[in-house]
Amino acid sequence: MDRRTALTQTNSGLPPVSRRSVLRGAMAGGTALALGAFVPSATAAQAAPRAIGTIREYWIQAGSFPRTLVSGGHDDLLGRIFTPEDSGYWALGYRAYTPNWAKPLASDANHGENAGIPGPVIRANVGDTIVIHFRNNDTHYRFPHSIHVHGLVYTPENDGAWISSKSNAPGTAVLPGHTHTYTYRADATSVGTWVYHDHSLPQSLGGGAPVMDLSTQLGMFGLIAVDAPGAPPVDCEHILYFHQMYAADVPSLAQDYACFNGAAFLPNTPVFHSKVGERVRWRIGALGQEFYTFHLHGHRWKTGDGYRDTALIGPASTATIEYVEDNPGSWFYHATSTNHLVSGMIGQYFVTKA
Repeated sequence: MDRRTALTQTNSGLPPVSRRSVLRGAMAGGTALALGAFVPSATAAQAAPRAIGTIREYWIQAGSFPRTLVSGGHDDLLGRIFTPEDSGYWALGYRAYTPNWAKPLASDANHGENAGIPGPVIRANVGDTIVIHFRNNDTHYRFPHSIHVHGLVYTPENDGAWISSKSNAPGTAVLPGHTHTYTYRADATSVGTWVYHDHSLPQSLGGGAPVMDLSTQLGMFGLIAVDAPGAPPVDCEHILYFHQMYAADVPSLAQDYACFNGAAFLPNTPVFHSKVGERVRWRIGALGQEFYTFHLHGHRWKTGDGYRDTALIGPASTATIEYVEDNPGSWFYHATSTNHLVSGMIGQYFVTKA
């Protein structure tokens, strides 16, 4: 704990980072944050650059909490049994709050489950300004944290990326108990699905070399959704995150895990539901050092060069998939790499008749 606590905003004398850690961090691209309630605000408008549309104000908190990846204790694919100690750890994640971080927001279709992993969905339309009030409430690890977004327009002062040569840059290493406000804008080039994540200084557990993506392994990531003007609405939207956890970096784990939304293996991974006739959208993101292939049984969707039933997703990349549901039944979704599949990346998708 002393070693971790010493790695604060003002500490540029980090111990050497291993080549493995550097490669993993370069591929991973960062961490996620906790989002808050959307509240139009005149104060936020004064700080926002070139506001055209709505001011979307969020109150987000990073927190630490115990979590079990295999919460049901069973792997339905291969029939293996897991004890809570096999997949238990202290997680980090972002949650959305009412103004001034008064209380967590309830789950809804707009920002998602708001359970911490992944963080709440940040939504905007083209022309909107996004103001995020961030508070670090990491009471377990007491790491500094930050928010770094992809896809939005922002100034260097709102980047949230820590480097040792600028270790005191505001918003790059927000200490426990401290706050910071970030401001972004969504323009026409921001349309689509993007990741956001922690991009603060590297950390370690157990006294090893700092790991570039430790906070994102522990859960600090989420998705951004920006809609184009006149975009057709969908009836249901499914949020899915591919990410990995490595026992070498998180010593409490009995093995490496390949996860969906902070869970591994059937029946512990997220279960999604749709109805025949609904227009369905999947927003899928990935972090880590791996490339993944999303495959949905019994379904196809149109792309620019034909139809597909798989989507390749790399580190810090996303996929947005839309179709009209027409195939009722119980279906699997999973990663197609055998290593990812047998390490936990499989879930269920249920389609009922209208």
